Amino acid sequence: MFHQLYLYGGVCLALLLTGCDKKPEGQVAAVVNGDEITLQEINAEVGTVDIPEGVDKKVVQQAALQRILERRLLAQSAREEDLDKTPEYLIRSRQLDDSLLVQLLGKKAERTFKVPDQKAIDKYMSENSTMFAGRKIFAIDRIQFPFPADMEQLKSLEDDHSMEAVASKLNNLGIKFQRGPAQIDSAQLGQKRLDQIRALPDGEPFVIPEKGLVTVAVITGETAVSSEGKDMAPMAMQAMRNQELAKSLQERLKQAKAKGDIKYQPRFAPPADGKAKAGDTAAK
Repeated sequence: MFHQLYLYGGVCLALLLTGCDKKPEGQVAAVVNGDEITLQEINAEVGTVDIPEGVDKKVVQQAALQRILERRLLAQSAREEDLDKTPEYLIRSRQLDDSLLVQLLGKKAERTFKVPDQKAIDKYMSENSTMFAGRKIFAIDRIQFPFPADMEQLKSLEDDHSMEAVASKLNNLGIKFQRGPAQIDSAQLGQKRLDQIRALPDGEPFVIPEKGLVTVAVITGETAVSSEGKDMAPMAMQAMRNQELAKSLQERLKQAKAKGDIKYQPRFAPPADGKAKAGDTAAK
């Protein structure tokens, strides 16, 4: 038994010494229980915050290092409690990993985009006036609630032609909601969606299911946003890049679906006609 304990202790000591052998030098700014924190990690952390002019870069880096160090210590504590082996961690880790890879794929695609000329920029601004010269801030009467378990319930709202009728229907369905005044930017709506809303009869609610929330609203007022003295070209260029990026990723997704081996459990299969999916944006 003593011999076994001695050997075990020797293994532990060897592992500890291996960790202790790591030194904070070169590209390694610090070592936390044998885990290295590199200059690249610090610079990535610094890149997520706005640094005021005149601030000492060294001070900012030191503060970033402390944030990483504290986060790393807490993460190590979580691993000691085997939280990294729980189903919740594994699911969230996969979500974050997927999101990061999609983000990096987008950045790679952006590097291939050509800079639009002034003629193209002027044309885009003209076709999307809600974002530029014709931009407005709308006052709205808004009802909001999370996606219901059964998205088919939203179809029943098509028969409601006032906010009071919508509120009454939601109460009857047992769907909890919040209602109150709010504002919405025409630049966020986009030209196509705004045109759909403008085409509705006065007082007719529009419905936008998006990002896990359903918004039902009517416009109660509007204020023009002055663009005098502002150069709108950079905003237009960024919007054009975002549009190109969305198209690029949708094309990549289409190709991936076409060649992918995807199998569904019957009750989770998408509609055969490809119609309305939860989360699609629409104006009633």
